[in-house]
Amino acid sequence: MNRVEVHEILNLILSLPDADKHIYFSDGYWHVTSEWLCGSFCGRSFPEATIEESAEKLIDYLYEHIGHNSMVGRCVTNSGFPDLVSVRDYCIENIEE
Repeated sequence: MNRVEVHEILNLILSLPDADKHIYFSDGYWHVTSEWLCGSFCGRSFPEATIEESAEKLIDYLYEHIGHNSMVGRCVTNSGFPDLVSVRDYCIENIEE
């Protein structure tokens, strides 16, 4: 499987409820968060000059946590990342719970 592209992760986040809470501009920086996948407790934001740079930092972060023994690692691994179809299904299932 090829590496997740910036436009793919942004499109995924934009397809989920409350996307404006996970992609936003504040204090002169674009923020793309991991809260849509990991929740607000262990989610984090990636402030960068462009939305693309922020999304790229998020992608790097998600790849770093595949299989990691942590709350973030469990979310990333259980979601099926980097398979974004699985990730979207995982997010929708968790929203409905």
